[in-house]
Amino acid sequence: MAAPHVAGPPGPRPPVTQQDADAARVSIDHLVRVGAIVTRALLALGGGALVFTCVNVTRFATSHDIPAYIAWMLDPLASVALITVLYVDGVLVEHGGTYKPSGWPVMLRWAAGLFTWVMNCWTSLYPDGRVHPVPQHPDAGGILLHSVAPALLILLSEAAAGYRRYVSARRLELADIIDQFATAVAEKKESEARRARELRDRADADKRAAAEREAARAAEIEAAEREAARERERRAAEIAAERERVALAAQAAEIEAERERRTAEIESARRRTEAELAQAARDREAARQAELIRAEAQAKALQEKAAAEARALEEKAAAEARALEEAERLKQQRALERAAARARATSETASQSGGRRASISGGAASETASQNGAALLAVRETAASETGRVPHEIRGRQRDDAERYVAKCLLDNITPDLDGLARYYGKGETWTGDRVRAARRRLAEEPGFEAAVRAADLEAFTTNDNNDAVGAA
Repeated sequence: MAAPHVAGPPGPRPPVTQQDADAARVSIDHLVRVGAIVTRALLALGGGALVFTCVNVTRFATSHDIPAYIAWMLDPLASVALITVLYVDGVLVEHGGTYKPSGWPVMLRWAAGLFTWVMNCWTSLYPDGRVHPVPQHPDAGGILLHSVAPALLILLSEAAAGYRRYVSARRLELADIIDQFATAVAEKKESEARRARELRDRADADKRAAAEREAARAAEIEAAEREAARERERRAAEIAAERERVALAAQAAEIEAERERRTAEIESARRRTEAELAQAARDREAARQAELIRAEAQAKALQEKAAAEARALEEKAAAEARALEEAERLKQQRALERAAARARATSETASQSGGRRASISGGAASETASQNGAALLAVRETAASETGRVPHEIRGRQRDDAERYVAKCLLDNITPDLDGLARYYGKGETWTGDRVRAARRRLAEEPGFEAAVRAADLEAFTTNDNNDAVGAA
């Protein structure tokens, strides 16, 4: 009996050529297209089966009292589940590895396929509507007709898994061929680069050795030249040092003579400068003394002029003040005389009417107001000076008297006569309005102002040209 043939170890594989790599790339592209065709065919068959079986399943569902608007959903659910599991199993197998569908994927695939097949073939299995474990009068043609689409879908999915498995394995083999070619090319390039580097390193080494030998010879020559140059430089330095010593001695003598000459010139210039500075100082002092004398004379003249002008102004101001005081005294005296005369007439009128009536006339106050302290004495200021300007103190006194008059009227609930007040002082409406606002503000804010007004006497206002009453209330 012949001994069985035992295969020996695999021999070395032949090297991969450029043609093999190109053929492998073409085959990979072809396999990718075939896989895409299988996937599209599977999806097309699944879609067609879904459409074909959907009608029978929908009629089967409506015959069992399921509404038509949801009965059509039953077959797509089962068919989509079947297509999904078949497609996913095929894709996972296509990606290689040791994947084999089992467990739940197998159960889902068979359950979805059987559900779809049974619902399609139900009316063919039991055309009389009687259900038996073994169909009694099946419709063989209907069973065949409704079994074609699910069977083709399941069989194509299984075949597609095998196709994908083969395509994946074949793609790996072709990719390995391409990798071998790429590795061989890389190794060849690396070998050539290594040989080139070795040749270049050898050439560089030879060049370095030659350069080192040449450098050694040049260094020996250069050392000898440097020694000779140092000797020449030493001799030249000795000669130059001797010459420099002689030159330095001569230069030192010249420098000493020049120093003595410059010292004499500097001393002479210093003496001249000191004399000039002393003369300039004397000249400045004389000029300063003359300027001081002139300034003192001007200051004295200015002081005398200012003193004369001040005395003239004081005399003028004193004369104006005396004239103003005299005129004021005369006016007040006339005002008091008119006030006394009118007070008696007002008192008699008030006693006859039996009612209390407060009056502020142009030149007098009522006797009743004088007795209860509610009258305000208003002192009219004197006229302006001959230059037409009223002194600041007089203007301030005018404002204060007018404000006290307005405040007294407000406290006694009497309406002040603002027109008469303006005529009396020769002012306008703006001025009297300011006095009213100032009187209100002082009553509200100034401590003791209200008490002072209540304690004052009410005075009348008169004009310079008539004796009419200014206001009454």
